[in-house]
Amino acid sequence: MESHVSAQLLWWVLWAMVFAAAVLLAIVVGSRCGRAWRVRREQAVLTPLRPALLEVASGEDDDSSALARLTAVAPRHVALVDRTVSVLLSKVRGDPARALAQVLRTHGRAQWARRGLTSASAVRRAHSAWTLGLMREIDAGPQITPLLQDRSADVVVTAARALTLIGDGGAARAVVRAVAPRRRPQGLPSWAAVESLCAFGEPVGSVVVEALQHPHPAVRHVAATVVDARPVPQAGPAVRARLPEEQDTRTLTAMLGALGRVGSVDDLPLLCRFTEHEDEQVGLAAVGALERLGSSAAVEALCPLLADPRPRVAERAATALAELGPGGRTHLQAAAALDGPSAGPSRYALQLAGLRGGR
Repeated sequence: MESHVSAQLLWWVLWAMVFAAAVLLAIVVGSRCGRAWRVRREQAVLTPLRPALLEVASGEDDDSSALARLTAVAPRHVALVDRTVSVLLSKVRGDPARALAQVLRTHGRAQWARRGLTSASAVRRAHSAWTLGLMREIDAGPQITPLLQDRSADVVVTAARALTLIGDGGAARAVVRAVAPRRRPQGLPSWAAVESLCAFGEPVGSVVVEALQHPHPAVRHVAATVVDARPVPQAGPAVRARLPEEQDTRTLTAMLGALGRVGSVDDLPLLCRFTEHEDEQVGLAAVGALERLGSSAAVEALCPLLADPRPRVAERAATALAELGPGGRTHLQAAAALDGPSAGPSRYALQLAGLRGGR
């Protein structure tokens, strides 16, 4: 049975589509006009205050008159001024940062942020933690630390970065725990944890040494990366003890880099074992660690690797020798003069060193 659509129904459908398009167009135009109006309104408020903002942010407010002008704005303009001050606060340090933070404190922003740490809204919790971090509210560290176990991954990262800005070393152990949480599927990203632990003061050293033996490989990777990035001299024995047992390739690579930072000539035999590892990345990390030790014994250990069947390892060993002074370059020149597997990597490293020296 054939169905027929009446002309009247088609007419009504057409007009419905026209009406919907008109409504959509009105919404788009209205939103753009509203945004333009808000921008003009904000500019009208901020333009007279811009000299004071720049004076405080540049540290040239010697008589505190600009600071007084910012703290005395009308209540209806406080939110706008605080947003602008927060943007500037993320770009300055020292006395200008303290002066800008004082503007926010005077406007009650610190109290607002502390209340927001327990908000039901993840956006509010993250914003509150970040605000306290920007203001360098040192005593807020213990209040921000619980957010490292928040159910929102965004809040966890923001809390870690806020603690980094504050420099609260007492939160180091909590940061390590956040990397491998028990109740959340995803932990604090390694980069955020490393950033925090590298910025904190003591007792980070002892926390990092403990983390090198943590059962979760992500935690061990973070700890080894921190040892490689900042001075943790007491971590040497822990790195040596863990290296032969480490099964996670990513963590093993980081630990070899760490041993290159805190190790000594006595670690050469251990590092040489890892240059022959089946994973090429591990071998490259071991070569880098030998280079970082920077001794004549390291030169002797690197020379056999010029003939390694893995081209990247051989080239990395050659460039390491080129960086280890006249002794290393002498070995490269001798290898480059011969026809053998060592010649290619040696010539490559010597040419590269020549290009760098010509700059």
